[in-house]
Amino acid sequence: MPLLTAWLAICCGLLLVAIFFLTHPQVFPMHGFSGPAEWRAETPAGIRFTGDSWRYIDGGEKIIDGRPFDKTQKSYMGYIAVTAASLSCGHTLIPLIALQILMACLACAAIMNAAFEANAANRFAFHAAVATGLLFALNPEFAAWNTAVMTESLYTSAVCAIAWLAVWAMEQKQAVRIPEVFALTILAAFIRPTGWILLPAVAIVWAVNLLKSVWSKLVAVVCVIAIFLTMALAGRSFNEGIQKESPSVKLYTGEVVWQEDLWRVKMPPADLSRTDLTSGLLYGLRHPVASAWLVAKRLTVMFLRIRPSYSWKHNLFLLAYHVPLTILAFIGAWLGWKNRHVRMATAFVIAHAIVVALTFNDNDGRFTLYFTPLLGLLAATAVADAIHRFKTHITIYNINNKETP
Repeated sequence: MPLLTAWLAICCGLLLVAIFFLTHPQVFPMHGFSGPAEWRAETPAGIRFTGDSWRYIDGGEKIIDGRPFDKTQKSYMGYIAVTAASLSCGHTLIPLIALQILMACLACAAIMNAAFEANAANRFAFHAAVATGLLFALNPEFAAWNTAVMTESLYTSAVCAIAWLAVWAMEQKQAVRIPEVFALTILAAFIRPTGWILLPAVAIVWAVNLLKSVWSKLVAVVCVIAIFLTMALAGRSFNEGIQKESPSVKLYTGEVVWQEDLWRVKMPPADLSRTDLTSGLLYGLRHPVASAWLVAKRLTVMFLRIRPSYSWKHNLFLLAYHVPLTILAFIGAWLGWKNRHVRMATAFVIAHAIVVALTFNDNDGRFTLYFTPLLGLLAATAVADAIHRFKTHITIYNINNKETP
């Protein structure tokens, strides 16, 4: 009951922050909308548009009119379908934003439950859950994306929900729910294609937790990775999506952040016309040091979250929030590795990090947001575990001192 009360209170805070952003469009403005000007003019200013927003609005109109998608829109069918449903309600995007805020509240419940269960063995499970919820609900960046016509809000909520549901399905009495959770994970991939990486992450954690022997776990992990890569590389839509992002070219040019030169890495000469994945892989094998440095730089920028286009105040906030959060999250992952929730959260963070390591960071840092709530869970676990250990040592010390004559 106290956890439910805490969640409701935190949701009130989440709603208040969302209302603030809806009524103050000048705070965290978003730019680059490429659609018709009348759409921007007729939509409340608090509903934010970016360069990709028209992709979803146009896709929603295509569903309503019975017109076909273009190749890029096919990868976002889930979000476009939700956008179409919103447009069907009086040709407005307000229902879409309301749904995103509602799903954020449910995602908050999921990660709070995960944090509570991850720390059930110590006396600070409730505190860890509340801290996890607050880190998610009161982060102004989440509030801004909750009010944007972009996949980020719904996808982040889906990641939080699946991270908890996937562990719930592993419980002995709920093993029959595993196919259902797997189906939900596939649905998340239709929100945005990044979600496909969740499938092997969930399957690997399930294998590690449900199988008994080390060899069976190892074989299962190898099989999951092999099956995923085979299906992905054999899929036409996957290959078209990969070619669109040009990971090989971005490797050759040392791109760390999309279309940003500030952190670009100087790479050995390459034939830029060879854009296929095989050529990129062979190039990386020929130049392992330079490629490893590029990957390390991409991951560092991903976790720091700062961007050249942001104001110094914004970047200062990001450093103050993400640096300690990431450090504590790594500690939490190490201390709580045997816990299923910690394993699932860690797997999801690693999966998204692999995507960035092999491609690039977005120039607005939103790729990091997908797993930031899980970093909060891991960080809260680290603090709760540290306090529990400290209190336990103090108690033992006091007992020993009382027994000493």
